Amino acid sequence: MQSWLSSWMRASLTSAAMAGLLLVGASCQTTVTTADGTPPAPKPTEGPETPSAAKVNAFAITFAPKPADTNGNQLPDTLSVTAYLFSRPHPSPMFCDGKFHFAIYRSGQSGTPDQPGPDPLRQWSFSVAESQAARSTAMVGPCYEFSLSLLANRGSDVLPVEAVDLVAWFEPSDGSDAVWMRGIRSVPFPKPGN
Repeated sequence: MQSWLSSWMRASLTSAAMAGLLLVGASCQTTVTTADGTPPAPKPTEGPETPSAAKVNAFAITFAPKPADTNGNQLPDTLSVTAYLFSRPHPSPMFCDGKFHFAIYRSGQSGTPDQPGPDPLRQWSFSVAESQAARSTAMVGPCYEFSLSLLANRGSDVLPVEAVDLVAWFEPSDGSDAVWMRGIRSVPFPKPGN
C-alpha cells in the first residue's frame, strides 16, 4: 500500500508542479523593443488600390526646392516635377493614359483653368508615349517624373523675372475633360548673386 500511496503522491506532486509551471508560464510576457527602447514599427501593409476603371478627377504635383543649373552658367534652367493622378474619393494615385501639359507665367498672369492666361513664358507638352515613359513609383504610389527645361527646343535660361507661376493639366486619352492641377505653384528662378 505504501508503494501505491507513494506513487500516487509523486504523480500528484508532479501534476501540481506542472500546473504551477503552466500558470507561471502563462503569466509571463515577452516585450520586444528596439535598441533605443521603443517598440518596433508595425509591419508595412499594402495601401488601398484605385480601381482600374476609375476616371482621373484630381491632379497634384511636387517639385524640387529649386530649379537646377544643368549647363553651368549659374542660371537655373531645369525643374524636376513629380505628377500624381487621382480618382477621388480613392486616396491612392493611379496611372492613366494621356498627355501632361505644364506652363509658366509671370506672377499673377496665369489665369484660371477655364481661362488660362494668354502669354505663358514657356510651355511643355508630353505626348501619351512620353508620359508612359515618365511613369515611376514614389513612396505614395504611381507617379510621373518630368524635367521642365528652359533649354528645351533651343530655349534660353534667361527669364525676365525671378519667380514664375506654374500651372499644369492632364488631358486623358479617353476624351474626358482635362484635369487641372489644383491651385498655382510659385517657383523661384533666382539670378546669380541673389
